[in-house]
Amino acid sequence: MSLPIVHSCASRTMISNMIYLAQDSKCDTYRKLYLNYALQLIELTTKETLMQYNHIVFDLDGTLIDTENAILKTWQYTLETYGLKYSLEKLRIVLGIPTLDALELLDASVDQDFENKWIQNYSKFSDQAEFFPGTKDMLHFMKKSGFHLGVVTSRKKTEYESYFRKFNLEQIFDLIVCADDTLRYKPDSEPLLYYAEKSGTTPDSCIYIGDMPTDITCANAAGFTSGLVTWNHSSVLEPDADYIFSSPEDLLKLYNI
Repeated sequence: MSLPIVHSCASRTMISNMIYLAQDSKCDTYRKLYLNYALQLIELTTKETLMQYNHIVFDLDGTLIDTENAILKTWQYTLETYGLKYSLEKLRIVLGIPTLDALELLDASVDQDFENKWIQNYSKFSDQAEFFPGTKDMLHFMKKSGFHLGVVTSRKKTEYESYFRKFNLEQIFDLIVCADDTLRYKPDSEPLLYYAEKSGTTPDSCIYIGDMPTDITCANAAGFTSGLVTWNHSSVLEPDADYIFSSPEDLLKLYNI
């Protein structure tokens, strides 16, 4: 089980000491004892800390909804209309970043209508998108437990209305912030600060959970606590994340749900 990263100095020192003792021990029994104690300290500390975050805000693509295949195929299809051929594997670098940045990384020469074409072409593959296993149940449990749930996504409202309305997210989330609700986008802090303002809360009562380094940068810049999900089986790791969740159940367990 992957456990969150702990940032309390005292707790981190104790946990580090336990891990050091485990690594240094030549006795398997003591090694297991030290590691078990370290795990207990991590769980105790993170449970106490997480309870202060009553606003739990999520990214959408790659975090709650598995859209990776649909996104990559849309990129591949749209680029082919310009005579540009890329493998799906090479296109993975576009995930989680703005279109213009992605085109620059790909060194792709396209016209100004590319983004509109991309949005139109996404409809050809959007039916492949679905909730990651366990995420829908997790959201319902958290909603019933009284937490405020929100979404901050890089999707524009037109995209959201066209491709995500079928998930009935309005029944789960109190507020959904799209890219065109703010002037600046992730990784800038503005989208999360906009969420806090509209929700009548403060950043220190919020945690933002996403799957990309841009999500973690955005959360940290806004003063939100940051959480990185790895349940999408990506290879993304972000050392600046405050917490790491390997499954939706991890989040429920830490909140004692």
